[in-house]
Amino acid sequence: MTNQEGFSVPASQIAYGEIVYWVTVVSCIICTVGPLIAMMNVDNNVLNPHYLFAAIFEGKTASEIWSIGGGKFPGGHFYFNNFTKGDGFTQFGLALGCSVGFYGLIAAVFLYLKEKKTLFAVLGLWVAFLIFVAATGIVTKGH
Repeated sequence: MTNQEGFSVPASQIAYGEIVYWVTVVSCIICTVGPLIAMMNVDNNVLNPHYLFAAIFEGKTASEIWSIGGGKFPGGHFYFNNFTKGDGFTQFGLALGCSVGFYGLIAAVFLYLKEKKTLFAVLGLWVAFLIFVAATGIVTKGH
């Protein structure tokens, strides 16, 4: 692909950009639909929205909000077990959007290798690894 100035844009950059763009769009749609699901069926949530919003506006801490609204915090990836619940579905959309760089980098790494740009492929794998570690919660503060 050639831009307006006549320079060729590498396929790896196009693939990265397209993946980041479309996964972000999907993530935004999920994060818009999730709260609608949560409000349409208030009882089908991990946290009860009635208590949740009241506690947030009162300035409660995160642990106080969880204890008021639904018990103990079930962990950062609670949406795996609660995908059909409104707040679980919304959390999935947030996680998808926050990890979008990982998906784009994986595609870019394959294309870097095809373009014989080994240094970029290695650096892309390194950054993808860092995103993966951050997103999975393998390393946590104070543990």
